[in-house]
Amino acid sequence: MPHLLSAACALVIGALLGLQGAPILPVAVAVSVGAVAAAARRRGIVVVALGSLLLAAQDQGTRIRAADARCLSAALQATRWEVELRQAAAPGGFARAVARELGRERSAGGPPCTVELALAVRSGTAAAGSVVRVRRAEPTGSDRGLLLREAQLTLVRGPGPLDRWRNQVGASLDRRFGPDGPAARALLIADTRGLSPELRDRYADAGLVHILSISGLHVAIVGGALLLLFQAVRLPLVTARLAAVATAVLYVLAIGAPPPAARSVTLFAATTLAHLRQRPVSPWGTFALAAVVPLIDLRTVLDLGWQLSVSGYAAILVAGRLGRRIPRRWAGWRRTALKELMTGTLAALATAALVTWHFGRLSLIAPLSNLVVGPVISLLQPTLFLVMVLPDALGAAFVVDAARPLLRAMDAVAQLAAGVPGAVIDVAPSATSAWLIGVVTVAVMIAGWARRPTRWVLLALGASTVMIWLPHGPLLERGTARTEIHLLDVGQGDAIAIRSPLGRWVLIDAGRSWSGGDAGRSTVVPHLRRRGGPLALLILTHPHADHIGGAASIARALRPEIVYDAGFVLGQTGYRELLATFQTRGIAWQRVRPGTTHTIDGIAFDFLAPDSAWAAARDDPNDASTVVRLRVGVHRFLFMGDAESGEERWLLERLGPDALQATVLKVGHHGSRTSTSEAFLEAVRPRLALVSVGANNSYGHPNPEVMQRLAAQGATVLRTDQLGTVILRTDGEQLEVEAAGHRWRVVRPLPPSP
Repeated sequence: MPHLLSAACALVIGALLGLQGAPILPVAVAVSVGAVAAAARRRGIVVVALGSLLLAAQDQGTRIRAADARCLSAALQATRWEVELRQAAAPGGFARAVARELGRERSAGGPPCTVELALAVRSGTAAAGSVVRVRRAEPTGSDRGLLLREAQLTLVRGPGPLDRWRNQVGASLDRRFGPDGPAARALLIADTRGLSPELRDRYADAGLVHILSISGLHVAIVGGALLLLFQAVRLPLVTARLAAVATAVLYVLAIGAPPPAARSVTLFAATTLAHLRQRPVSPWGTFALAAVVPLIDLRTVLDLGWQLSVSGYAAILVAGRLGRRIPRRWAGWRRTALKELMTGTLAALATAALVTWHFGRLSLIAPLSNLVVGPVISLLQPTLFLVMVLPDALGAAFVVDAARPLLRAMDAVAQLAAGVPGAVIDVAPSATSAWLIGVVTVAVMIAGWARRPTRWVLLALGASTVMIWLPHGPLLERGTARTEIHLLDVGQGDAIAIRSPLGRWVLIDAGRSWSGGDAGRSTVVPHLRRRGGPLALLILTHPHADHIGGAASIARALRPEIVYDAGFVLGQTGYRELLATFQTRGIAWQRVRPGTTHTIDGIAFDFLAPDSAWAAARDDPNDASTVVRLRVGVHRFLFMGDAESGEERWLLERLGPDALQATVLKVGHHGSRTSTSEAFLEAVRPRLALVSVGANNSYGHPNPEVMQRLAAQGATVLRTDQLGTVILRTDGEQLEVEAAGHRWRVVRPLPPSP
């Protein structure tokens, strides 16, 4: 093993131990014992040097961990925060940010402290890269650092030159590519905030989620394309290579130097310079150098992108060595295809432990999907780079037209791969299982490189055997053990999927329909099928097309056991056809009656409205919407359909304000001004308000006054037009929210209602 690779491993292991809080003394003892044992083989000096590096990295990691803990404590106790935005912030949305040097957390000579933040913005706007002052926020912990709810922002200073450039490039990509703009931004400037959850899930299922963020692959493609371009304009070879390296370095710095890109450009530069000096290149030496350079900040070892990038490139090196062992009878395209398939398989294996732990899924089709998408991304990435550097006057519009079909082709591969039956397995590995998967991965990688792989193959088989005999198995179908509420992003419409602790689904409304399609077929059915479990109950609030448009597709695909419906007598033609579909499919239909409770796997659905007398007197189906309350432990979830203020008053008069109290309110009629009255909100007093609404819809939903009323009640508003699909999880006591890639717990739940 090259000494540089050994040193890199010692540095990474030490940093991980320190940042994860491992005690130093046992590690020091282990290093000492190893040095004594190695002395017999005259390797004691090497082991002592590597052990000293490991202990130094662990000590520095421990210091960073302590500084960040003090920084987080100061942030939790603060009343105002000054932070740098990593995403643009706007009212009702979420933005990532970072706070540094809060208070006096940095001791003399100690490492700087950093707190990763997520802002749930109540007021104020600012561009990415701006420094803002945050006040009147409610801090709480989330899985990605500190979450500041109800944040009010005041601009301190605008973004710097690089951030302004990135913002301008992003706006230009949105203008040029339209609906494909978010994907172009992700591939070119590492801006993934515009990607919908459905698109992310699709690429994750296809094993292509790494394509959606700047990684070593993207930089390598750009670097190679730049080298070809400079050679094409007849620059001398040395000049062309140096120009390609310099341009690639500037590009990576300009997009913020994400760790995977920094690793890749370091590798590109090191390999190019070694070739220019005609020095032999050790693949593992340059691999180690490229892996270590981004570790200027040791926190980078915890960055998933860096971990995936390093693991994936290690697999590429091993695959290259195995490819040279392919028998000579395999020639031409067959040899190339086999090598690419081998690379994809090893890359999927090398990243399996990380992917299953962080994403809860394992794509079995990843090797094939990566094999197919490889040529597409190889053409697309340099084409997008040209879009970025070319002004419209020099043919950027032509390049955009060339890039758009490639973007569509990439997405088509993801859709096709994700749709293959059995393409993905939902998993929930324990920490032990994840470590064992890691052991299997490392053993297989070493076996693929080693001349004598027998003992490493035996180690892989042994670890695999232990996984099989674990009490819960290495790969578990992801159950819930909790109740989940999925507010699906179906555009301007409603579809709320509720999953019971035993994995059965209840669906409230089915999304909209349009000419040639509907949200049931395109969004709801794939969402439920990917997670598994039968549809036990379908609840329709009223017969408007934005709520029942996808119901027929859902009935045909999932066949719910029973349908509850308000049964509004003035239903339209589509509604009557839907009822006929239920009858043809043999699906039981039942009219909603206030006071009825339907219980599924221990969770209760109370139907509160409408009664037949109220509905018969209405002209508008909205004001005769089904209103249903979900009870799970101490929490109440109130789903209002498109109920107007008249139905709200009827509920208050009939049930009284105490019965309507809820932790979570699904806001009626997409936040229309005719719903969610002050009197109604005072009775409900929600902690969270869910708004299902289409982006830039023509109705002006949600109404700003309604949003202000919700904010005045202290409710955090979660909107599908800004956050995509929102998921809530509860065990009856704790309530967890997942939105825009962040997870946090809702504090101070309200007491249960009668």
